[in-house]
Amino acid sequence: MKNILLVLILFFSNLLLATTEKELANTINLAGKQRMLIQKMTKEALLIHANLEKDKSIKRLKESSSLFDKTLKGLINGDKSIDLVKIDNKNISKELINVNRLWKPFYKEIKNILSNRAKESSYEFLEKNNMTLLKKMNRVVELYSSLDNGNNKFRLANDINLAGKERMLTQRMAKDILAIKNNLDKKSHIRDFKESRELFSKILNGLQRGDKNLKLVGTKISNIVNQLKVVDKSWKDMQSILNSALKGKNTQKAIEILDNLLVEMDSVVTLYTKSINRAKQRLKFASILDNFINKSKILKKRVNLSGKQRMLVQRVTKLALLVSSNIDRDKNIKKLKRYSKLYDKTLNAFKNGDKDLGCIPTNDKEIKKQIAIVEKNWIPFYKNIQNIINLKDKDKKSLAYIVSKNEELLKVSDDLVKEYEKSNKSHNYLEKARLHVINIAGRERMLSQKITKEKLLVIQGKKEYANKLKNSIKLFDDSLKSLIDGNSRENIIKPTNRKIEEQLDKISEIWFKLKPLYKKEKLSTKELEIIIKENPILLSEINSMVEMAQKEREY
Repeated sequence: MKNILLVLILFFSNLLLATTEKELANTINLAGKQRMLIQKMTKEALLIHANLEKDKSIKRLKESSSLFDKTLKGLINGDKSIDLVKIDNKNISKELINVNRLWKPFYKEIKNILSNRAKESSYEFLEKNNMTLLKKMNRVVELYSSLDNGNNKFRLANDINLAGKERMLTQRMAKDILAIKNNLDKKSHIRDFKESRELFSKILNGLQRGDKNLKLVGTKISNIVNQLKVVDKSWKDMQSILNSALKGKNTQKAIEILDNLLVEMDSVVTLYTKSINRAKQRLKFASILDNFINKSKILKKRVNLSGKQRMLVQRVTKLALLVSSNIDRDKNIKKLKRYSKLYDKTLNAFKNGDKDLGCIPTNDKEIKKQIAIVEKNWIPFYKNIQNIINLKDKDKKSLAYIVSKNEELLKVSDDLVKEYEKSNKSHNYLEKARLHVINIAGRERMLSQKITKEKLLVIQGKKEYANKLKNSIKLFDDSLKSLIDGNSRENIIKPTNRKIEEQLDKISEIWFKLKPLYKKEKLSTKELEIIIKENPILLSEINSMVEMAQKEREY
């Protein structure tokens, strides 16, 4: 009996550890990225001070500081939007409090710079205190890396999720075109349209050819391949019309072709959901995929339907704009009535079940909680849609409400998809050595920014940074060599994954181009421009390597 009890304790202990490994890996990744951001922010502040690419640097500093602040809060309290969970560890909590204490005055000076209220003392403060903040943040990363537990999870639901997201994006773009036409927050909608267009292209490419960042592996199922080719051709053919629509021309034609694209993309989603049970793709994740297939018929349905809800949010918003613009009013009122009713019916199905939709209610507490959040947002949204359907929106207040609130409804609808995905418990083991690689590779991101910062300080006459620059270059160099060749003393394993090896080669190529410039005592203007131009590329490539170290099944 004791032996059985011991086995059960060990089993459930391992199960508990297994469910937290991806969270831990992501935490190490993001906490490690914080170190880089500290240096990146300091570098960007110095670029502003030196009046080098000032506008770009201001924008980048704003983005970097905002990301650092968001991630720090996520490390302290958890943040679902970036997949951060609060890890209960006294030492880590204590160090995070110390980081936050140092960050507040640091961030205050950054805000002074961004608002053009900075004095010389603001730049001096960042220069003098960035290393203290960096050391504290580095200590946090080390503490996370010392935690020895976990698993990495792979969810095939992601394929259905992103294919479904494409449907939503067709309607989001159509909505933006109409908002632009109606001069409703025009600049924001133009920007949003461009982002949606870029994301649509990225996901479409990932569905066809794979994209590790999106966790897509591509497909070899012939009917899905063929349908994706139809979508791809339609998408390429419509770009000139979309460009015209952005300028307020061919609005109706653009909406029409986006609706046609929606139909084609919906066929892709249907084929995914029908084909997954018989899929025989030779994937690296085959064993995990088989497990998913056996256990998740209901989950696939839920992911599909909840993914479709996001599209419907954008579709009804677009239709509301069409009706208010008096474009095919009667026809679009019918559509608005139909699709808003479908959203309402599906949301009710998630809550109470629906035989017609093949949906049964869930017992998952987090999903139930998210359904309630969606419902809270949907009720007033639906009420305003009814006003438009019944032509009771003469003052266009309901339209204004829908335009202002659809993004919020979209977000909570998207969060519901994520909750359904989280309910899948498929997982595989991720070894401790991998976590250490993530840590070291993540540190390289930080060093790429630290080196540039120190070089700028040396150029500005701060000779005391010359030695620091020299040490940073050596550390980057040594760490890169260890990542490429392995280092048993440092517990860094040599990669055997061809993609990771190739990514490290890319980093080396950029580094050995920049390294002589960093070491050179006096730089020409052109050489400094090379550093400024190439450094973000180096950072991007290192970041890709960190993501690979975290997500690739085989290292």
